[in-house]
Amino acid sequence: MPMKRLSQIFITLFLVLCLTPFVGLLLGFESAGGANEILSPPPRFGLTVLNECADFVADRFALRQQMISLWSLVNEKLLHTSAEEQVILGSDGFLYFSETLDDYTGVSLTDAELEQIALRLAALQQTLEAEGKAFVFTIAPNKNSLYPEHMPASYPSRHENSNAVRLQPYLAQHGVNYVNLFMSLSEAQLYYRTDTHWTPRGAARGADAILAALGRESSYSSHDFAQSGLHKGDLYEMLYPSFSGREAETVDLTGLSYTALTETNKGNAITIRTESEQGSGKLLCWRDSFGIALYPYLADAFETATFSRAADYDLKSFADTDYDTVILEIVERNLPRLARE
Repeated sequence: MPMKRLSQIFITLFLVLCLTPFVGLLLGFESAGGANEILSPPPRFGLTVLNECADFVADRFALRQQMISLWSLVNEKLLHTSAEEQVILGSDGFLYFSETLDDYTGVSLTDAELEQIALRLAALQQTLEAEGKAFVFTIAPNKNSLYPEHMPASYPSRHENSNAVRLQPYLAQHGVNYVNLFMSLSEAQLYYRTDTHWTPRGAARGADAILAALGRESSYSSHDFAQSGLHKGDLYEMLYPSFSGREAETVDLTGLSYTALTETNKGNAITIRTESEQGSGKLLCWRDSFGIALYPYLADAFETATFSRAADYDLKSFADTDYDTVILEIVERNLPRLARE
């Protein structure tokens, strides 16, 4: 075949590949967002309309998720690196969240910032105790704090210098009622390999530890758990949004007796209110994404409960809420927010 003919075929294929995503978008084949991705809004007429158009098209062109997935696969198999800056490739199928690296490598808050966190929590606790209410503070560990053996050797583990470890003496000094989940969750693999979060079994063990600190007896971690169904981890979805890879999903077969009074949105709702006939006491719980698996156990243990994902920890926002116990749960990587926001 003449060289000119080959060149024409190559150029034609190249143009088809380049134009397909945008022609597909014009024909209505819009790509959806992957994982927790927030897509750019439609452009509005104004000085920045061209930039907004570029962002809008870049987020939605046809086959976008398939191209991202294929590029991630090429990087993993050929270069042994992650194409997604927020995901770290570990061994044995483990994926880690890159925003946990500061804790893992010992890049920490200053002593003054750590004491400021402890003082703020102590002030909150004192306010509540003056009203006859109980308070508990706990930290949901980063996955690589519990399972560092699957992290790449290129990242040195210095978790003994992390914020969570160095904060504990300040909490003790100022009398903050702190529940150490690093101890409670260290015995077995209680986090998903391809997800940021703990499994229901891990959440149940965390709930038992929190309730024990409040002087309550519970045995949620001894429930009948089984591997049932398939779970697509949030970290896996960041890397491979169009692939169908799954790992075994842990489910609690024992069942809980609470009733949700508001829409839960699969645990993602900003505010969730529950009631339980077998529970006792009234709970206000500030939580983050780790509360998705945690809140059902706490909801089961309390007669009424309010769970909030608001990060301002403002009691005035719940002036119309009846509660006698407050739990504040925050994931390890977000501890700096308590000092800086």
